[in-house]
Amino acid sequence: MITEAKRSRIVKLMKSSIRGNYLILWNFFFGGLWGILHFLNQLPNSLIPLLFAISWSMSVLPLFLHYPIDWFAPPIYLFWNGLRNILRPVSWMIQGDIDVRLPTTLSENINLLCWVLGTQILAFGLYLIAFYDYHHVRWVRSFAQRFYARFSGNWQIYRLKLLFLFSLPIAVGAYFFILSTAGIESMWELLLGWRSKQKLMEGKFYPFTVLSLFALVILMQMSYCWKERKERVFNWIGLVGLVIYSGAIALFGFRGYVVRVWIMAAGLYHYLVRRLSLKAIVFLLGTVFLFALVSFQIRYAAFKGKITEGKIPDVSITTEVIAQMIEMDLSTRGLDNQLIAFYVFPNHISFQWGKSWLALLTLPIPRAIWKEKPVLTPGGLVRDQFFQSGGSLPLGYLGDLYANFHIPGVLIGYWILGLYHRFLYEWRKKNLQNLSINFLYIVFLTNLTTLEPLSFIHAGIYCLPSILLVKFVETKK
Repeated sequence: MITEAKRSRIVKLMKSSIRGNYLILWNFFFGGLWGILHFLNQLPNSLIPLLFAISWSMSVLPLFLHYPIDWFAPPIYLFWNGLRNILRPVSWMIQGDIDVRLPTTLSENINLLCWVLGTQILAFGLYLIAFYDYHHVRWVRSFAQRFYARFSGNWQIYRLKLLFLFSLPIAVGAYFFILSTAGIESMWELLLGWRSKQKLMEGKFYPFTVLSLFALVILMQMSYCWKERKERVFNWIGLVGLVIYSGAIALFGFRGYVVRVWIMAAGLYHYLVRRLSLKAIVFLLGTVFLFALVSFQIRYAAFKGKITEGKIPDVSITTEVIAQMIEMDLSTRGLDNQLIAFYVFPNHISFQWGKSWLALLTLPIPRAIWKEKPVLTPGGLVRDQFFQSGGSLPLGYLGDLYANFHIPGVLIGYWILGLYHRFLYEWRKKNLQNLSINFLYIVFLTNLTTLEPLSFIHAGIYCLPSILLVKFVETKK
């Protein structure tokens, strides 16, 4: 008869064997990727394919370390959340040019790219050590135990329904308040105004936060129905509400917030109903891509003045349109901006030394009251002081760390990120059946994914309110 201890040892040996085979496959993956990139490379530098192959292979490594694959484990979520970053450098290698928006030569851009990729490799290596190393895991696990008993996981359905009925009219009022104060009376005016969505939302942080709270309430009611396997009508009401919310927010031009709420819904379904397969993840990413493609074309048409009242611009899916979106939209969010950060700081703008995070303390104060309110992100500084064009430029976690603390700060920042992700992972791992912790885990993972200033803004909109909402609907143990 096989004892429980023997069964446990057999399972561990099987997992170790499978993981070992996967790591062998990972080595083949790395070698194949390096060979392909070296073949495609037209840049006068053979180091770039190697650096990019190492960087990309390290981001894929968690897929080989987790068995079975958990698509919402923090390192794996980082991987598929950053899939778009592969497109830009590959296009550079094929074109033989690094067409970034800087007054630099090709050789200078190549040096910048090598610095960025090298820093990425070192930083992500420290992230993996912080997340997977046994000593780090044991330390984080002991710390996370203090938070295990804070949430009972038992929700009161009547409080959840009360929360929905209370938040619905407030959210509708906030939406029409935003429209009316911006002087918009029809959908066409909203579409025509997509070129100035930032001006539309100026001074509307609190009404927009109310809308986001309504999205959280909808996700909470769907989570309860999925976990308890009942209240189907309530579940369908929540699903319809989520669709309407997404359409309303999409009209503002905030594609990211629409994508964010559906990824949260997918994560909650993944843990509360059924684990998502690879096909489901591919379908989710494909849907997100199509939504981004369609909204990009409408937004681009608005910028070009091609939208007239009563006529929606033609939407098509062609290789030309996809290439245009990659060039004009995706390129403004990945390696391009990291190259800009490494070029601008400290040569044109001095290092911020933590000011980017201290500026978050001013977030609750509206600009209508404080006209000289400081810019909240390093990307905003780059726009204001270097490009002199206003708005913001998302530098990403690596770019924000570099803009504040140089390369040592990037390395330490990624190590801290690994500890934070391990804490989230261990927190949920010890409470697999706890509805509250599953809900909060997904909210924090998808909104406070990294520790950059912009993520803390999302944390203020989603993460902190979600704790209060969960505490309101919970019963004591």
